[in-house]
Amino acid sequence: MSVNFKISFAGRDELADWLEYVDIADASGFWGLGVGDSQSIYLDTYVRCTLAAVRTRNLLIGPWVTNPLTRHPAVTASAIVSVDQVSGGRAYLGIGSGDSAVLNADMKPSRMAYLEEYVRAVKDLMAHGKAEWQGRHVALSYAKRSVPVYVASSGPKTARLAGRVGDGAICAGVISPEAVRETLEQVRAGAREAGRKPDDVDVWWGVMANLAEDDATALNELKSSLVTRAHHVFRYTTEGMHLPPEFAPAMQRIQREYQPLLHGALGTPTHARLADDPGVADYLARSFSLCGSPETFVRRAREMQAMGVTQISLQVRGTDRRRFLRLWNERVRPQLA
Repeated sequence: MSVNFKISFAGRDELADWLEYVDIADASGFWGLGVGDSQSIYLDTYVRCTLAAVRTRNLLIGPWVTNPLTRHPAVTASAIVSVDQVSGGRAYLGIGSGDSAVLNADMKPSRMAYLEEYVRAVKDLMAHGKAEWQGRHVALSYAKRSVPVYVASSGPKTARLAGRVGDGAICAGVISPEAVRETLEQVRAGAREAGRKPDDVDVWWGVMANLAEDDATALNELKSSLVTRAHHVFRYTTEGMHLPPEFAPAMQRIQREYQPLLHGALGTPTHARLADDPGVADYLARSFSLCGSPETFVRRAREMQAMGVTQISLQVRGTDRRRFLRLWNERVRPQLA
């Protein structure tokens, strides 16, 4: 069984550089392109989605992920339907509870009930041209098809929500045999609760990614981004999150000292130092990334495949995205085709 890969380029790249990466990715066998949505640190997601849509022929394109707080559901539905029409039907929509976008707007991530209501409203607008949102009637008159909606999860409750209301799930929690098994159980349970077939939910596993000639360079460049993922996954609790107890103090420190405005700043010492305690960086890399030399990357991808992971979303966070794409095409893709 082969593994599908999706890619996103996280970082504060100049637009011309980002478009170069998109052009290469379109010819590199990826299922889709994810475009980050964080208004305080990235250029607008729908502007970039539209630019990518007119430049590419193969990639599916969409926010990976937006949130239910910074845009009204009719605004989100309108934007993604527009991208879908520009791309010739290649759009999808990822929605999560919110991270840097809402934190940098001095808001808190949405509650699960609010996220579920938002997803249902967006889907109703695309499917039926009308929806109810927070007790009000809203409309969308020009949708031509229902764009697939993927719900992001980092724990068991949101995984169950994704299975209940999403066309797909983006699972961004710990990657281990036990965690993968439990996450899939929750997604499938949510689908059954909604009277759906579990196999109808398209499940993706989100990981931080970096490639270099050697493991140490790849990990060193990724440390600040691994701290970003740990901040998100453990922001509410560490209970039931497959965290070894010896790393609990380090995760608590990350929650205290993390700076949301540096979310997209690659290699920042402010965040990287939070992974400097003994064993922390290696634990985070094992739990949240595909990272290392091409040989290590391929071995780890096959380990994930053995856990039952068949679709992997790569959030490329290394400081040299051109190097990543070169190594991917020359030394990784041929091994995983």
